[in-house]
Amino acid sequence: MRAIVGNTMVPTIRLTVPGTLRYRAIAVRVVGEACRLVSSSTQRDPDDPVVHDVRDPFDTAVISAFMEIFNNIAIHAYKRTGGGVIDLAITPTERELVIEVRDHGHPFDLDDVTPLPNELDEDSLPEGGMGIHIAKTMLDEMTYEPGPPNLWRLRKRLSANQAAGARRS
Repeated sequence: MRAIVGNTMVPTIRLTVPGTLRYRAIAVRVVGEACRLVSSSTQRDPDDPVVHDVRDPFDTAVISAFMEIFNNIAIHAYKRTGGGVIDLAITPTERELVIEVRDHGHPFDLDDVTPLPNELDEDSLPEGGMGIHIAKTMLDEMTYEPGPPNLWRLRKRLSANQAAGARRS
């Protein structure tokens, strides 16, 4: 399947994995490689023991946000039972990456996520519930539509400086 961006057809990468933390690394690896298609971050020698290490700021932001959403689905939507799948549709373009994440687990109300206090310090940080805040901070856009299927849309754009660097690569 392909998405239409402007007047250009862009291929969409699809992946379905079981909705458990055990399969998170596989999904993260695919997302990381899709990030590299956008950011043009350096590909290293495949024999390098840290070949899949993520160092580019674009890649790091997307992967961090994606991991938080994946964790929430596996832990909360599927209640750690692995009773479903997580479907990914990843669309890399020249200047942005869009990831759609679908699951058939328990929906939740995004508005119920406790807002962060205005003044953050060690004592005011909540014990849990930081994943949504991390994802929102790392991405340009994040939306959630409760289902089932539940649908997350994650979007990250290259900054003008990052895009200029990617074109030179």
